[in-house]
Amino acid sequence: MKNLSKLIAGEMKRLIRYKILPVSLVTAVLWTILFLFLSESEAREIAPLLILIDVAAMSILLLGASHHLEKQEGTIRSMLVMPVSYGQILAAKAVSSLVLAVESAVVTSAALFFIHGVTFNYAVLLLFVAIAGAAHAAIGVVLSLKSKDFTSMLGLLLGYMFVFTLPSFLFNFGVIEEKYEWFLMISPSHSASRLIISAVTGEYNAALTAAGCLYLVVLTFLLFKYAVFPMFKNDMARG
Repeated sequence: MKNLSKLIAGEMKRLIRYKILPVSLVTAVLWTILFLFLSESEAREIAPLLILIDVAAMSILLLGASHHLEKQEGTIRSMLVMPVSYGQILAAKAVSSLVLAVESAVVTSAALFFIHGVTFNYAVLLLFVAIAGAAHAAIGVVLSLKSKDFTSMLGLLLGYMFVFTLPSFLFNFGVIEEKYEWFLMISPSHSASRLIISAVTGEYNAALTAAGCLYLVVLTFLLFKYAVFPMFKNDMARG
């Protein structure tokens, strides 16, 4: 546990040194400024989508940037000489990614409250953001390990967003009919969107909410066990 705490502290320091955490904060501030020009109903409606962008796209993007910067500096190799396991290194990276996702949710929630007086169940929102953030952290690590550099990582991220995130946005804007929502739940982004929207609006579809939680938790476990962990070990072996 002590070694894991040191790894997490190191990840947080690198998020600051690489300007990743500041960039995430700037993005959250931009959402806050946007709320100033929206009505209460408009802000409440768009808030879940902004949080989803940070959870499903920005956290993956920033995680990928961190990974490739670490490879350039040889940071991960230096970790391997420490008395830590691959699992602990990956756990620390997942925690740092969750920090970015939770930070966005906290800033967005605070902006909604102070600008429009909007409140909702914050504990449920943070729980759902954590579940969605963990799944997308796993996806982000897979995309990072699949890419040779940050540019190719961007290409993979755009491909992921086109296939999995864009349909969720189209559904939320009414372009895709509600009868197709169960099919869309296959998308991690849409499952995350369903959870976040439910937390912000307070309107829960019990079946969809339970399915979304279960799907993202199982997906996170499977990705880390059968994709992230073996890919990470192979990547370290190749150098």
